[in-house]
Amino acid sequence: MIDNKTKMFLIKAMTEGLDFHFPDNASIDYYIEKLRETIDNNKRIKSVIIGDYDGLLIEDNNLGPYAVINFSSNLITFGLIVPEPELTDSQSLDFGRIVLACVSTISLINAELNIVDGLGHETDNNYSNEGTIKFNISDIGVII
Repeated sequence: MIDNKTKMFLIKAMTEGLDFHFPDNASIDYYIEKLRETIDNNKRIKSVIIGDYDGLLIEDNNLGPYAVINFSSNLITFGLIVPEPELTDSQSLDFGRIVLACVSTISLINAELNIVDGLGHETDNNYSNEGTIKFNISDIGVII
């Protein structure tokens, strides 16, 4: 299933958040758009995210909110609004998968930053590519 390194990374991400530089609200909205695509493409995630740059609610398939994702200029944070013992197994699994989807979306956007046009020039974008991620994605091994 999930190896120990990944479990520790998830715990750290859930408690401390993920470092990522958002220069403005439009870049947060772009991140959310890409996050929704990532979540929609994962058929195992039954929960949905609702909101915008002010924050996201995570709701389960019964439309009950149980967690939030908040954004600042340099950090994505996660929080439960339902006490952990009251989470269903499905909500717990989805919460972990959504945190991983957030990591995946960061990697996707960073990959987009490194895309070059047909002439070999780097494409222009709204994100700063310097110092945005403080973890090594190659250290994570997950089978979900």
